[in-house]
Amino acid sequence: MKAIAPTPYQATVLSVPEHWNLLMAGGRGGGKSTGALLLVLRHVEKYGEQARPLIIRETHKAITELEAQLDGFLTVAYGKGVRHNRAEHTFRLPNGAIVECGQLDGPNAYKKYQGRSFTLLVVDEFGLLADRRWVDLLKSNLRAQEGVPLREVRTANPGGPLHALIHQNFIARQLAWHPYEVDGEVWVNCPSTLIDNPHLDHEDYKRRLKAACGNDEDLFRAWINGDWNIARGAFFAGSLDEKVHMLPVAWPHPLTKAWRSFLAMDWGSSAPSVTYVCVKAPGDIGGFPPNSLILLDELATVDPNDPNLGLHWPPGKLAEGILEMCGRWGCNTYGVGDDAAGLQETLLQVLQQYGVDFQRPQKQRVAGWATMRQLLHNAKERNGQPGMWISARCRYFWQTVPFLQRDPSRPEDIITTGPDHAGDAARYAAMELMSATGMSTRRGGPQYFHPAFGMIGGYQPPQHYRNESLID
Repeated sequence: MKAIAPTPYQATVLSVPEHWNLLMAGGRGGGKSTGALLLVLRHVEKYGEQARPLIIRETHKAITELEAQLDGFLTVAYGKGVRHNRAEHTFRLPNGAIVECGQLDGPNAYKKYQGRSFTLLVVDEFGLLADRRWVDLLKSNLRAQEGVPLREVRTANPGGPLHALIHQNFIARQLAWHPYEVDGEVWVNCPSTLIDNPHLDHEDYKRRLKAACGNDEDLFRAWINGDWNIARGAFFAGSLDEKVHMLPVAWPHPLTKAWRSFLAMDWGSSAPSVTYVCVKAPGDIGGFPPNSLILLDELATVDPNDPNLGLHWPPGKLAEGILEMCGRWGCNTYGVGDDAAGLQETLLQVLQQYGVDFQRPQKQRVAGWATMRQLLHNAKERNGQPGMWISARCRYFWQTVPFLQRDPSRPEDIITTGPDHAGDAARYAAMELMSATGMSTRRGGPQYFHPAFGMIGGYQPPQHYRNESLID
């Protein structure tokens, strides 16, 4: 086998003990994918006919590009002895090792790997996968004879649908290059930035990255610096700030009728369901401007290890959980929530039978996100206009909403493949506040709040608020 020289970063990656899994997560252009291929190259050379690496990416085009790069490496290393079957995306090496490249974008793609064994699993651009469950299922395919270490290697850049999951389960767990445990397995974070790649024209690469980010300066800095915290607020950049908008767990004010309470729910079964206790500030308590929105508490039926996976609660159990939360606060048990089909009765009808009365929310996405941004902006600027604050009790909100990413094809919207469930429930609350306070919308999004809130002539409170409306 001919020698292939790794960069200093890639050499450090290669020095990590083989029985530890690797998360190569950092900035763009740091040589992570190439480093992963070098791990494959060493694995097949070391374990010969027992080696069965599998390299996956989400799309066929992406894996084809990586396959071409691997072809070049293997040709340099083994010469004409490499047999590359492009139809099956496999490489058969002179020493008996077999390397396979494949697409993994859902259940149909996963079926190709069921019942088969692999010794090394490389998931390139893990953060771009819409659903990580298929990767989790693939882990059961890691099987080998004694003496061959089983290993998973993931590469990822800040941003993308799984940004929140990667940050929570990996980045925030441990310092770089220190081993830590996740679900009984040992992992090591191996970050890099473009500075770690001597083969790049750094200035030219920065210009191309900036163009790819458009006006999203936070995402650009994250890709350059490999900082997963900088990417927080990629959509709400400049608006959402934990130091400003996060309220402490302890709420010092009795929840009297002056705090007009209501609920906001985003339904999910296989996806999380999120319900907030929301209040409209009266204006003379707590220093909040009148008509401000506060999310006091949260019921989120979310898998603790996957922010995009729900707990499959049936409507009855969800209603019981909501009523229990409302009982703790003594708040109203009505509000807004999205409906669901497929039941004998609609979801809202079922919940109503348990005493939870939801009406369908205003679901305009762009207008809703713009409303949230304006409320958050007002709170940050302390301009006396209604703002928005979120209690630290709302853990799922703070786990996911700061990480929500823009839709590349529609920058004024959020990408829907990420964990946007808490964001959706908060958006419904903001839109309900807007409706109940007379905030107007026009084509292009909501306008600034009218200073007289609730005193706009002809406005009538929504009927479903019965004896208490959000407006005095």
